[in-house]
Parts: sequence; C-alpha cells; structure tokens
Amino acid sequence: MIPATEIIALLLATGPPLPQDSAAGAPLVAAAAALAVGEPKRALRLLDGAGGQREDGAAAAALRLAAHTLDLNRYPGQGGAVMSWEETRSAAGPVPEPSTPESALVVLAAARLVPVLQSARDIAANSGIAGDPQAAGQAVELLRQLSGDVEASGSPALSVYHRVATADVARRAGRTEEAARLLESCRPLVRGDALAGAHLLLAEGDLALEPESHPELLGLRLAEAPGLPALSPAGDPLAAEVHYARAEALYVRVGAGLGCAETALRRAHVARRRGDAVARDRFTEEARRRAALAGGGALTWLVEFQHALDRLGDGEQVPDSALDAVTGWTVRDGSTSFTRGLLRLVVARCRAWREEGATLPALRALRLARRIAAGTDAPAESGIVDAAHVDIVGGANYGRAPAVLLAADTAHAVSELRRAPAGVLGWTRAALLAMRFDQAAETLADPELKAIAAARLTEIEAVGATLADRGQDAVGQVAEAVRESARRARTLLLRYRGRRAESAGFRDEARVLLLRALALAEEQQDAMLRAVLLSELGRRPEARTLAGRLYDAGGLNPDHAVSLFLAVRDPRAAQRAQSALDASGPPGETERPWEDPARRAELYEALGDHAAAARTAERAVDLFEHRTSQLVRDALRSSATDHPLVAGMYHTAVLAHLGLAARTTGYRARAELAAAFELADRCRGIAAGVVRSLDTLPAGAPTAAARRWLRAGSAWSATYEGLVDEVSADPERTPTSVTLRRRVLAAEDTLDGAESEVARLAPQLLAHRRLAQPDAGVAEIQRALPADSALLLYETLDDELIVWTVGRRTIRCHRAPVRARDLACDVRHFHTACAAGRDDERGAAELSELLLAPATRRLDACGRLFVVPHGALSLLPFHALPVRGGLLGERFTVSYLPSAGLLTRSGAGGRPRLDGPALVVGDPAYAPHRGLPRLPGTATEAATVARLLGTEPLLRSAATAQAVAEAAPGRPVLHLATHGVLYERGPNRSFVALAGHDRLAVGDLLGLDLNADLVVLSACHTGRGTATAGGDLVGLARAAVASGARHVVVSLWPVDDETGCLLMAALYEGLVSGLGVSDALATAQRRIRRLDAAGRQRAYARLRDRAGTEAAAPGPRDGRLPAAVARAARPEGPYHWAPFIHIGGADGLRAADGREPGRTGLHDTSPGDRHD
Repeated sequence: MIPATEIIALLLATGPPLPQDSAAGAPLVAAAAALAVGEPKRALRLLDGAGGQREDGAAAAALRLAAHTLDLNRYPGQGGAVMSWEETRSAAGPVPEPSTPESALVVLAAARLVPVLQSARDIAANSGIAGDPQAAGQAVELLRQLSGDVEASGSPALSVYHRVATADVARRAGRTEEAARLLESCRPLVRGDALAGAHLLLAEGDLALEPESHPELLGLRLAEAPGLPALSPAGDPLAAEVHYARAEALYVRVGAGLGCAETALRRAHVARRRGDAVARDRFTEEARRRAALAGGGALTWLVEFQHALDRLGDGEQVPDSALDAVTGWTVRDGSTSFTRGLLRLVVARCRAWREEGATLPALRALRLARRIAAGTDAPAESGIVDAAHVDIVGGANYGRAPAVLLAADTAHAVSELRRAPAGVLGWTRAALLAMRFDQAAETLADPELKAIAAARLTEIEAVGATLADRGQDAVGQVAEAVRESARRARTLLLRYRGRRAESAGFRDEARVLLLRALALAEEQQDAMLRAVLLSELGRRPEARTLAGRLYDAGGLNPDHAVSLFLAVRDPRAAQRAQSALDASGPPGETERPWEDPARRAELYEALGDHAAAARTAERAVDLFEHRTSQLVRDALRSSATDHPLVAGMYHTAVLAHLGLAARTTGYRARAELAAAFELADRCRGIAAGVVRSLDTLPAGAPTAAARRWLRAGSAWSATYEGLVDEVSADPERTPTSVTLRRRVLAAEDTLDGAESEVARLAPQLLAHRRLAQPDAGVAEIQRALPADSALLLYETLDDELIVWTVGRRTIRCHRAPVRARDLACDVRHFHTACAAGRDDERGAAELSELLLAPATRRLDACGRLFVVPHGALSLLPFHALPVRGGLLGERFTVSYLPSAGLLTRSGAGGRPRLDGPALVVGDPAYAPHRGLPRLPGTATEAATVARLLGTEPLLRSAATAQAVAEAAPGRPVLHLATHGVLYERGPNRSFVALAGHDRLAVGDLLGLDLNADLVVLSACHTGRGTATAGGDLVGLARAAVASGARHVVVSLWPVDDETGCLLMAALYEGLVSGLGVSDALATAQRRIRRLDAAGRQRAYARLRDRAGTEAAAPGPRDGRLPAAVARAARPEGPYHWAPFIHIGGADGLRAADGREPGRTGLHDTSPGDRHD
C-alpha cells in the first residue's frame, strides 16, 4: 500500500525529517522527500525502477511529473519560471490514471496541483506587472478548478495547502485582500494540526512582510516592471515577526527541521528590512544550520546566495569561488530553474543597488553571477547578466556602452532583413532595436552614432513600406514610430554636427549646419525642436514666443516645458510650468534624484531668489555626491560629472552664493564668496581625489595594487571607447554584440580581479569617497600659495564666464556675460593658429581682455601664476596671451592645475630630485607599418637630457614598454621623447609610442610603479584630452598627475622636432642649475622665443654634434608641417616656444645668486638670432 499521507506531507514540505533508511525501503517516499528539499534530479534518480505495481506506477509517474515541473518551473520564492517551448512540453506530461484512493491522492497533489500551481503563480506574477485584472482572475481560477477534487480527497493537509496556495496566487496578482480572506478561512481547518498551523502562520507572515514580493526574494521583483523600483515596499515587519515566531514554535514541537530553517530565513529578512545586520546574520546562520540538518537542498543554496549578497552590500569582498559548487548541485541533484532563478535574484539585487547608486557591490555580484551562468546551462540568464552589466555602466552616465552594443544588435537585425524576405517578426525586432539605438545616440548627442542610427532607420522604414504594400497590417503602428524616429534623426544629426563644429572652432560651418537643421524642423513642423534650435542660434526672443505658443496649445508637457523655458531665458513661464507639474503630484522614484532639485534651483536663481537657489542647489549636490560616492571606479566617477545638468547644478550653486555675496558685506560676504569658490573647484577635482587617495596608501603592495587597479580601469574605459570604431556604417561589417560583449567582459574581468586585490590590500581605496570633495578650503589653498603668487580659476557655462583671482589674503571674482560655446570657438581658433605657426594678434588680444584683464590689474606684486582652466579653456596656452605690452609668460612664471585643491597636496611644492637615476627614453624604433616616421631630434634630446642627469637613455629597439615598466620604479624623473597620439573622443586610448608595436597609453601611465617628482611627455598633444562637462580633462596629462607625479610637463600641440629638443635641453639645464620646474620651463621658453630659425639650427647642431646624433626631422613630430611655418623662417606666433606647459605646484625660486642659470653652449645670443 502506498504511504500517501507521508508522501503528501513530504511533498508539501510540512513533514518531519525522513529517517535515514527510508530511501532503500520506500523509494516513493524518498523521492517525495527529495522534492521537499528542492532536489528534483535526485528525486528522478530515486524513481528509476520504482512503481512495480500498478498503483505504485501511477504514483511514481505523478512524482516524475512533479519532479520535471520543479526542475524546469520553479524559481526562489516558489514562483513559476520563464521557460522555453521545449521546457514547457517536458514539464507538461500526461496525468497518470490512479487505481486506488492512495495513488489518487498522490496524483492529485503531484501531477495536478504542483504543475497547475506553478503555472498559476507565473500567470499571476505577470498579470500583476502588466496590471491585467482578467489574467489575475484566470490565475486564481486555475486553482479553484481543483477545489472540488481537493476537498473530496479527505486530506486536511492538502486542503490547507490548496487554500494557502490559492491565497499566494491572489497575492502575486495584487489581490491582497482576497489573499488575506483565503488565509483566514484556513484557520478552522488547522485546529489540532501543528504542521498545518505552522504552514498557515508562515504564509500569513509572508503576506504581512512582503505583500508585493516574497521573503525568499529579499523583497525584490525578479522581473523588471516598468515604472516600479526593483525593491518592493515592505509591509508590516512587526506583524510578520509575530507570525514567524509562532510558526517556529510549532515546527520545533513536531521536529520539522525544514520548516524551522524556512522560518529562520524569513526572520533574517525581517531583520534585513529593519536594517539590523547583526540579527540578520544570526538568523541567516541559524537557517544555514537547520537547512543542513534537514537535508540541505535548494534552501541551503538560497541561504548561501542571500548571505553572499548581504556581504557584498555590507562592502565585503566575496571570493570568486564562493558559490561555484551550486553548478555541481544543479547538474547532479538540484533544479535547473531554481539556479536560474538564483541568478535572476542576483540581477534583481543589482538592479536595486543600481537604483541606489551602489555600483561596486552590483558589479561584484554580477561577476559571481557570470561565473555561475558560465558553468550551468542558462543562456537566457547569461544574456540577462551581461545586459545588467551594461545597464549599470550606462546608468552611471557611461552611455556609450549600451549605445554601441545596441548598434551592433541593430546592424545584425538589418543584415537578416537583407538576406531573406522580410517577415513581420524580423522587421519588428529590427525596428524596435533601431529605435532604442537611436534614442541611445540621442542621449549621447553623438553625431557619428546618430548618423548610423539615421541610416538604419531609413533602411528599416523602406522595408516596412514593402511589407505594408504586401498587406501586412501588423506593421502599421511600429512603422509610424519608425518614420517619426527617422524624420527626427535627420534633423538632430545636423544639430549634433553643428554643435561639434562649434566646439571645434568652426563657427561659420556650425551656423550653416544649425540653420539647415532649423529649416528641416520647420518643414517637419517640429515646434519644440525649432524652439531649441532658435535658442542655440542666439534667437531667443523667437524661441520664447514659439515655446509659449506651443505650451499654451497643449503641445508641450510641463516637464519638458520647464527645461525649455529655462533654456530660452523665460523664468516666469518656467515657473508656471513648474506649478502645473507640481499640481500633478510629487516626482516619482528616479535613478538621478538630484535632477528635480537641480532644475528647481536653476529656476530660483533665474527668478533672483539666491537664498532658495543656494539651498536647493546644495541639496541637489548632496544627493549627487552621496550617490556618486559609491562609484569608486575613476572612470565612472569622471563620467558621472560629464553631464550638462550635473555641471549646471554646481554652476547654479556658485551663482547663487555669488548673488548672496553681492547683497551683503564683511564676513558674511567673504563666507559666501568662499563657498562659491569651493563649489567651483569641486566638480573638477576627480584627479585630485585620486592623488589624495594614493597619497594615503602605504608604500609597497597596497600602492602597487592601487596602480594596477587604476590601469585596469583605464583599459576598461578604453575598451568601451574603442567599440565605436567597430560599429561600421555597413551592417555587414559590424561585429556581433556577442563579440563586442566578450571584449567588454574580458576587460571587466581584469578590472574585477584588480579590484579584488585592492579590496584585500588597500580596502580604504574602495570605501565610499565623497566625489571631488576638496580636503582643503579657500584658507588652506591660500596658505599653500607662495608669497609672490596668485591663482586664477575659471568657470564657463551657458552664458557666463567667472574668473576667480586668489591671493594669499584676498579672493576676488569677476563675472562676464560670455556664451560658453563662443568662448570655446575662440579658444580653438587661437590654439589652431598657434599650432599652425600663424599670427592671431586680434584673437589673442580679445582672449586676454576677457580672461586676464580682470585679474592682472591686481597682480602687480606677483611673479608667479597658477591657472586652473575649465572645459575648453584647457586647450588655451595662457602664457602666450598678451598683457600690458608683453606676454603673460614673459611677466609671470605660469603653472597649470586641474584643480586648485592640488596646491595643498603634501610635497606639491618640492623640487624634483636630480641625484637619483632618471629614466630617459627617446627615438624608439617603431614597427615599419605603424606609419610613424623616425624622429632624430628625440635621439639628440634624450642623449642631452641623459647627459645632464648623469644616466643612460633607452633608445631605438631598447625603448620597449617592458623596459620602461621595469626601469620606472623609484626613478624621480621620467622623460619620454617620442610620438604622441591623441584620441579626443576616446581619451583613454591616447598614447605615446614606444619601440616596435609598443605604446604607453593612459592606463599604462597610471599603472607604472611610479611616484616621480617629474614626468615629461615630450611628444605631440600630450597635454590635451577630453574635457568633461564638469571641467575635468581626461587624457595623458591627467594620468600623469593621477599617477602621483608632483610635476608634469606636456604639450598642447605638435612639437617641432628641432625646437622640442632645444626646449627640453634648456629645461634640464635650468633644473641642474637649481631652478624649479616652472621657473626652468619659463626660462627655456623665453630663450627659445629670442631665437630665430638660424639660431635654432645652430643651437641644435651643437647639441647634435656633442651627442653624435642626426639632424632633426623637418617640422613637427606629427609629420605635418604647417603651411605658415613652411613659409616663414621667423614665425611671430608661439608655435616654437610655447607648446609645453607645466602642471604642478610651486617648486622653488631662481638660483641662489638671483641670476638665470649659465648657458652651456645651447644658446647663441648674437643680435642676428634675436627677435621680438
């Protein structure tokens, strides 16, 4: 006779532990016990050969069907799984025909109730997400159809389980009141039955604690629900705790170990919801112990995964192999769907962390999930994990990652349309991908990606028209969306190209492109885009009129209206739109909670309410910095500030404090002025924050680990930057997103490994750091200034230029109405003139009047200036601008800083040590097909510098990356004379070339075991990079600063091979004679400026003869001789003398006797060699 009662009790997970010898004597009971602990594969093995008699055969078949169901259709939280068609067929076998009441009971529970319940749970969960009450009713009805058979079975345990299960389905469908009534109706049925009573109490506790999720799911939503956060709102933890305590007492009374373990797991979650980590860990350990005693199984792995997530959330490091054994359990005994659900649980937790801004634990958790997914047959989950990784990166404003991967997916969908007759499904998939890609390109405002998106949309639009012609009506709605996206993409492409041309200094070209975009917007009757373009063209009165009409006609929602009215400088209209927006209810949850207060602050400032603007802007800044404090990766922290709204938020705070300072006097005014200055420096201080973090680390292994981490982080960024080149305009030549993701994840694995090492050796580096929060305020910066110096800090945004002049006892601010894009255009034009050897006296004078005149009138007593540029101003050679009949670099020793806070760095003003062995590299032997011409001048330069410093240079084939890495540690001076390659739109890919195919990229420079006093990058463009909206500059110069170098010398344009050698020789002569770096460079520049072409040639010839090297290459080291230089022997501009800048603090005065250092044969000062 079949022990049906025992099988049912075990199958419903309410029975006591199974005796050890049960498996041999009663395989059906043992199989039911295996199912009870979530091990369906073990159950199937036990069922092999079971069922010799007819009734046993029916029961065994029923248990097999239950086992297949629980293997393929059960997630943690007892929910139904996402199944493929093949899996659905496997889990839906025929229901066996029972021949006895006992086997009928087993068939009802195992072959009918279990499969129907899992399907109903899945339907209910989906209906809750979709808000589909009809589907919710269908889910509940599925179980109610079994009510008659369950009641007729005469099994109280089954009756209670059925009602509790129906209540669970109702809860998942969002029908909590119905669920509560169903549970209440069970009370009379459980009187006198401790196990059934405990089961009911557990369900009541679950409903109280997680009405929208489940305690096993940590309150998370496994499926991403539009508009809903990943973490559902908690219910009533106190009521749940009462239910769980009573349930545990009943489970203990009857010896139901599995029930005790499940109760402990839930009490851990009550503590988790309360934020009590100590109680959480205590109950988790209790759940682990009791689950092991009850036979382990799925509950054990659920405990392990929850505990790992808790540890990651607490900031701990979880070993990569911590959860590896789950793959063996899954294949041998466990449930494939349960493990897949565990992976989805990890992704859901990462989604919640992403919403909270906790990037590091999310990335660490995804690393574990990716490792497990690779070891199990879970292709769907592998894709979800990979997509979650990209979402996290994109959510940190690193939007290029999802955009490029979407571009690859779209390209291959289009390729499929080309290869075969287009069908509706294939076309729809391509259309939806293309529109998502287009939206991602729009978010980036990237003309290259936007051009590709526009081409894809146009092709898909054409294919859609052919489908419509063939009578495929299903394409209609999507086709209209594609047409609208394609139309808008063409206009926006012109706009983005115009903005890029403007940033590049091509003002006329930019205006033509923007006017074309405006004409197209007018033709397409896109009023909102017309208003935006009119504003960008400087036609704000027209833009205001158009925006007002559009809003009054109901064509503009209040959210968009506020931003548009602020952009066209109509604050009263923006105020009306904001009031309408507020009347519609409070803003919902968002991953960027600072955006709403930031915009409100901008509105307050536009209305003249400086106090409200300052208060609200600083609240926005606090929200932003709290969120980004968890972005421990340098690349993510930098990209987080590269957003116009973020930059504008800090700028609004600055303007508000300046407005308050103007309305008061004395101490209060000085305090407001100081607050404004500190906010102005705060958003750009990423590199300064990295340097300060490194300075606090002990030497040796912790610092080495930190450098490897920084290097891996830059290489990770470079991987994403390089993906843009992979997305060709031809979809047939675009790699698959799988291929691109493989590259991304390889870089991620390297970075993860480096982060693990940092977590072990230097955990403080990964601790939450306030983003760019300066360690020093105005007073500390003023104390760090040398007595004869001043600091100029610039901020340029929208229509405002702010110039700060800071002395040891004074701080002043000058504001001017200057359009930031016009200023960027003027700077680029002057820079281009300098690099081309052209004279631009008018441009130089205008820039000087704008940028220097407000400050230099107060600097008569100063001999030294520190310039902290902002954004596009990082390209400007301030020292080449005219002041009072001379040049700034003639009147002052000029140094540059990425952040004013770097002045306060310990040892920032120390002179470089010249007594230690320097590392000097020059004239590398490049691989022939790299297209890099040899630079003989760098051989002369390296030999001269090495002679002055008493060391041997690395030349030709010896100048490899390995040789540099091995020789760099401990060297106080690193000098590299070679080719420099700049990627303005991919700054982490920029590099200086070494021998063969070797290079020293941004990440390599960060990763060198280097704490040099001086790093000189004597190559083209090494001082340039990519300016973020927040004012940071990403590139080789920043990498040198972040690597810990006290002084950095880099170039702003291609260096002449001959003159570069002369400048560097003069620089080191000054250093050897006792000057600091800034004074030595200024002295060298002044001397080179006094030389004409003949003088430069003679000076180089003397150095060449002494070094035994060859003649310099004609022209600049990028091999492109500017036409102006080719025509003029004595160019008037700064081309020859001004390309190099010094980045760093003050490092000493002139030589002790007050004279400039003596000449050593480098300079010929005969009258014929001078020019003014």
